[in-house]
This record gives sequence, C-alpha cells and structure tokens, in this order.
Amino acid sequence: MSDTEPRSGSDPPLNALLLALVAGVVAVDLALAVATPASTQPVRLLLAGCAACVPLLGLAAGVVHRPAYAVGAVLSAPLVVIYAYTGLILPWTQLSFTLGQVGLELLLGVPVVGEPAALGLFGGFTLGQATLEQAFRFHYALVGIGGLASVAAVAAVGLRRGPGLTGSASR
Repeated sequence: MSDTEPRSGSDPPLNALLLALVAGVVAVDLALAVATPASTQPVRLLLAGCAACVPLLGLAAGVVHRPAYAVGAVLSAPLVVIYAYTGLILPWTQLSFTLGQVGLELLLGVPVVGEPAALGLFGGFTLGQATLEQAFRFHYALVGIGGLASVAAVAAVGLRRGPGLTGSASR
C-alpha cells in the first residue's frame, strides 16, 4: 500500500470528528438563534470552546493524514476567533459587554486602521444596538460558511464513494 492510498475505504477518525464538530456547532448555533439571549450564555461559551477545537483537529488531521488539513486549519483560525468572539457578544450580558468593550478599545488603539475597523466591526466607536447588529451579521455569516463547508465535505465524501457503488449496481 502506498502513502497516497487511503488505509481503508473510510476517512480517518480525525476527519470524521472534525466534520462532526463543525456540523454540531452549526446546528446548535442555529437553534440558539431563536432562543432567549440571556439563557444562552453557557451554551455559547461551550460553542466557543468547541469552535476553538476545530483548528486543533485540523492540524492533527494534517499531521496524521494530509497536509492540506493543516493549511485549512491555519486559514480557519481567524474565522474561528471571529465566530467565537461575536457569538459571545450576542447574548448581551455583562460578559458580552466586557468582551465588546475590550475588543473595541483594542481596535481603537491601532493606528490608522483602528477607527475604520471599529466602525466596520462594531458599527461605531461605542457599544450599542449597532454593535449587536454587526455581531449578529458576522456571526451568522460564519455559521452559514460552516454549514456550507460541512455540506460540501459530506457531498465530497459521497461523490468519492458514489461511482464505485453505482458501477456495481449497473452490472
């Protein structure tokens, strides 16, 4: 068996775990979109922690299986940070306000690009309704990207296995 051949007909467990984690985070987060915001803080903390595991699992899959997973993990890290940060801002609890204030002050401290970035990411130079609207837009845009990525991964696995199944049925 060569190094390029799969060891068996299925994906390695890390790949399946990575896909299940992304799909699970997306599904739970979509359910939270209709929940009472204040009651979702513990679940959002758990989702942020699970999202932080995605790049780590991608790096592990890159080491064990294919380096492309490691590249994807590195590229996904900024998206995961934005996802977790905006998800924690959404319930608008004391923790959310504190995180928002720290993030806004950090951005405003960056010369030249800080003010335009604060305007784009927080909807202004102070926290308020515009901040929540921006956090909601960014957060659920990333949830949509994660959902589409999960569907694409499942479709890719199905297409990879599909021709062998349809070829044997036509005999």
